[in-house]
Amino acid sequence: METRVYIFAGFLDSGKTSFINDTLMNPDFYSDEDTLLISFESGEISYDEIYLKKSNTSLVTLDHENFTTYDLKHLELEYHPTQIMIEANGMMDLNIFVKEIIPENWKVVQVLTTFDASTFSMYLNNMRSLVYGQVVFSDLVIFNRYNQNIKKSMLRNNIKAINSNTQIIYEFPNGTIDTMNPEIELPYDIQEDHLEIKDHDFGIFCMDAMDHPDKYTDKIIKIKGKFIGLDKVIENGFVLGRQAMVCCEEDTSLIGLVCISKLAKKLIPDEWIIVEGKVSAIFDHEYQIKIPILNVEHLEVVPPLKNQYVTFD
Repeated sequence: METRVYIFAGFLDSGKTSFINDTLMNPDFYSDEDTLLISFESGEISYDEIYLKKSNTSLVTLDHENFTTYDLKHLELEYHPTQIMIEANGMMDLNIFVKEIIPENWKVVQVLTTFDASTFSMYLNNMRSLVYGQVVFSDLVIFNRYNQNIKKSMLRNNIKAINSNTQIIYEFPNGTIDTMNPEIELPYDIQEDHLEIKDHDFGIFCMDAMDHPDKYTDKIIKIKGKFIGLDKVIENGFVLGRQAMVCCEEDTSLIGLVCISKLAKKLIPDEWIIVEGKVSAIFDHEYQIKIPILNVEHLEVVPPLKNQYVTFD
């Protein structure tokens, strides 16, 4: 019999325990359930004994560096839970934990990751592989302690480069949710009919154009990138792209834009080019979404950038 598992990931003091306490207060979550809460971390916030008792939740703390699949199976036999909540340690390798350690009958139904928005950039720069390991599995990412002095586009685009399907929530220090559209933080004036995209803004432009193709329709765009290869469906179509470092130099994610040019078949893979043309939006039947297409009017081969990786800072 399968047991539902909810994993709460994030670094120490990122708000995991507070988030779990809030979850335990929700009757829709604990009604008619026997919950086992396994914590692999001990932060500044402790679990509320009243919430644990009211929600019929048993709390067990384990050392994240000293446990086995047998230990987890033993806990299941001891507590007979109908659902399991796991507070992961920020240093844990979730890939190994999910694929190799948890018992076969434990079904991970949701992974939720919390980040302190004020320290996210520091972790990204110094512990990128650990950030990647948490985000790549996440169904939901919550940035708490967010304030409007922090660039939402930097937070969002770094997460989306790792996991384009995850949902993102921004929470102010007072606990309220920020619903402001991040597009106001674009580094160029979206009202202009002609946009020359700076090299530094390549990733921001491509991701925003993919999310909102209609607002770029009929605009003239000038942008630099690499010729990745020919599009398999669109005649004279090709992908202009650059790599975003999501984990390390050996683990990157392609970010790009589909272009159309009669010169497409003459281009060489990894050749750097500047293209300029008008954007249109077409419906992609494979993914069932609208996508932007750059109809190239001018194309020029140029030297490669010194720093070829996409950034979102």
